[in-house]
Amino acid sequence: MATQNRTRKNKAWLAWFLMQLPIIFFMDLLEVIWPAWVYQPVGSPLHFFWGVKEWYIQKYNDPILQWTPETSSGHDNWIRLFLYLELAFLLPTTLYGVFRLGVQRRGTSGADELLFFVYAFEMAFTTLVCIHHTFYLDDAMYPADVKKEMQLQLYGPFLVIPILGAIDMASRILGRIKVADAAMGEKKLQ
Repeated sequence: MATQNRTRKNKAWLAWFLMQLPIIFFMDLLEVIWPAWVYQPVGSPLHFFWGVKEWYIQKYNDPILQWTPETSSGHDNWIRLFLYLELAFLLPTTLYGVFRLGVQRRGTSGADELLFFVYAFEMAFTTLVCIHHTFYLDDAMYPADVKKEMQLQLYGPFLVIPILGAIDMASRILGRIKVADAAMGEKKLQ
């Protein structure tokens, strides 16, 4: 299968994937994939990341990042689905992206582009849901300026960058379709 090696764009994708790894492993899924003894006690190997997460939660009181089944009260169980998606789809795709673009450095195949398109679309969509959720947070606990900061500065980049990534992959896929259509047209003329 032919590959496309768009060096600058692939480097941007690789940088995104590399940035995502510590966020996934040490923020979003910290309590999901690591036992408590690895991050909670002072001096434990991942205590620094737990401290960063606790600081973030104290600063923004972000209900999404501090969600647990015990705190869900039945109304925001969609967060559990998003955590499962992150564990089962985003994490493996991110690891594959680092391998494909960083280790192999072979560019992207059509299958890679479709996978990365779905990845970017899923990430943009789930982030959009999180942004939408912030509009309904209690105004007494989350003043307008805090909501705006969460929407634009914390979640915003995780919406905009994946949208740009989805557009990039869609244009690559469309380019492949146009080439295939042209080849089919030439074949019919012969």
